[in-house]
Formats: sequence, C-alpha cells, structure tokens
Amino acid sequence: MSGTVELEEIVKAHAAMVRRIATAYERYPDRIEDLVQNVWIAVWRALPRLRNQAAIKSYVARIAQNICVTHVRRALVRHTEPLDYTLVDPAPPLDDATAHARRLARLVDAVRSLPENLKTVASLYLEDIPIKDIALALGISESNASVRLHRAKSAIGLKFGETS
Repeated sequence: MSGTVELEEIVKAHAAMVRRIATAYERYPDRIEDLVQNVWIAVWRALPRLRNQAAIKSYVARIAQNICVTHVRRALVRHTEPLDYTLVDPAPPLDDATAHARRLARLVDAVRSLPENLKTVASLYLEDIPIKDIALALGISESNASVRLHRAKSAIGLKFGETS
C-alpha cells in the first residue's frame, strides 16, 4: 500500500461518496453492493500509483466512475430489461423526512437518466468536488467541465419541471 495512506481510512472517509456514485449508475441494491466492492478492490490496487495524497477524494471518485461506467457498458451488452410499471401510491401525506427522501430519489433517477458525459460530471459535482478537480479527473478542460455541468443541471431541472 502507499505509505501513509491506509485503505481502511480511505474507506471510512469516502464510503458514502462511493455508494452514492454507484447508486447513480445502478438501481438494484445487490448490484450496488457488487459495484461498491469492485470499486474498493480497484482503489486498493491503484493506491501504489497515487502520487498526490491530497487528491485522494478525486482519485477515489474517478475510480468509482470508471468502474460504474464499465458496469453499465457490460449491462448494455447483456441487454437485460427490468420490469418497470408504476402504481399509484395510496399512502397518507408525507412528512418532511419522507418528502426529502422522495426528492432525493427523484434526483438520483434524474442523474441516472443523463447521458454518460453529463452524468459523470454531475455525480462528481454532487460529491462537492470542485470543477477544477473534475476537469482534471476527466482529462477535459475546466470550461468543458463547466459546460457539461450546466447542461446536466438544466436537464435535471427539466425533470423536476423547472424551466430555465
């Protein structure tokens, strides 16, 4: 492993971020678990190549993105189609926590439905990674990352019924 960076510390610090990124690419809990495990294996293997330990969050996020993109590409080759039908929910009115959870679920669905180039930028941005670091992680210019983020925000806003 890489000097002062310990895998356990990295997992504790970034587990929630990795899970959220995996959730943006996969909707089934068991497959999310598999993705998360695959990410941590890849992080463990990649740690010796980490040069700038201060950039560990971006490093882990980028590895998570790559694993998730590969997962989606393989799933497209398998071409499985889940059953998708909507039932009307006869439940009583929502409390604040439930309403927040539903809005968050809508956001995750909106991010999932974005084109790959926008989804990558949006999910990294939602992890509070600065646009400069996102551009660096993706190998694109900062202005390109900003444009992609703006397009992602616009597309998500449309899904929420907002007009710009």
